[in-house]
This record gives sequence, C-alpha cells and structure tokens, in this order.
Amino acid sequence: MIEWSFRLILTGIELTDSDLDALFAAGCDDATFSRERDGSIHALVDRAADSPETAVLTAIVEIEAGAHIGARVVRATTEDDRLTAAEIAERLGRTRQNIGQLIRGIRGPGGFPAPIARQVSPNPLWNWSEVAGWFQAYDPASVAVDDGPKISPDFLAEVNDHLDLRERRRNFPDAPWRPKLAEALPLVS
Repeated sequence: MIEWSFRLILTGIELTDSDLDALFAAGCDDATFSRERDGSIHALVDRAADSPETAVLTAIVEIEAGAHIGARVVRATTEDDRLTAAEIAERLGRTRQNIGQLIRGIRGPGGFPAPIARQVSPNPLWNWSEVAGWFQAYDPASVAVDDGPKISPDFLAEVNDHLDLRERRRNFPDAPWRPKLAEALPLVS
C-alpha cells in the first residue's frame, strides 16, 4: 500500500470535540482537522490505500456517512495545490515573466487555467493540479519530474465536479432549468 496525502475542505460542522471524536471513530484517525482563518474546515489526510481513488473516496465516505455529524466535503485537493504565479515559475524552473505571459495568453496556446482564489488580488492563487495538467499538454517536459506516485489532477477535477454539482443540487433542489439542461447537454459515459 502507498500513503496518499490530500486535503479535504468541509462544511456543515463546527469542529467541536464531539465532532472530532466522531470523525476519529468513523476511521479518520489518519487525518488532522483544522479551522482556517477564513472559517473553513480542512482535513489533511495521509491515507494508506492501494490507489489514490480509494484513499480519497473512502475518506469522503467516512467523513460524511461514517461520522454521522452532518459534515459534507466540498473540495478535494493535494497538499501543495494552491500556488502563486511566482511559485508556479519556481516549481517549473521558469521566470515569473514567462509565467505571466502564459497566464495572459501572450505566449503559449492560451487557455491557461483561471485562478481559484484571490482573483482580483495582486497575488492570485492557481490550482497546481490544473496548471500541471495544462503544462502536460503544452510542454510535457516541464512537468515530467516524477518524485513518486501522485493523485491524478483529472481524478481530483472530476471529484470536485461531482462535489460542486451535489452542492448546487442541494441548494437548488427544484431548479426549473434542470430538465432543459439534461435534455440539451446529456452527460457522456
């Protein structure tokens, strides 16, 4: 088994001592829970499993169904998933100017991933999984360094798509556009 490290962002709980006890009893003894400055609750998980998919999905199930405390996972990321443009440049061995040009579409094929946080800040944050996936298509040699098994950015993107859709359906259960949307844009399988 391999140990997979990832972060889950939760909602629906206050992170009391009884919440922590329930999470531990549900099997989350391999996670550290914290309340961040913005009030969000994070679980840093180091889980041994045969695959990253098993590690992430079992942690989500244990948090949501196993603990019985009303917690919901709203996002899954890897530990080092949020980076500034300068950190992206450093990680890829490029200049900040080069990364800035790629972000603005002055160089490269365009379509650089949008920032995931602090979009209007002078230092927005990008999701490393999305950036690495973009570079994998644009310049595979720049992200070819392999220092061990990784959780697939595509897998995390699909998990997050499901989590986002679930929250949207929870917040708008009888949305009038849903039947039209399903008919016009059927999901492929």
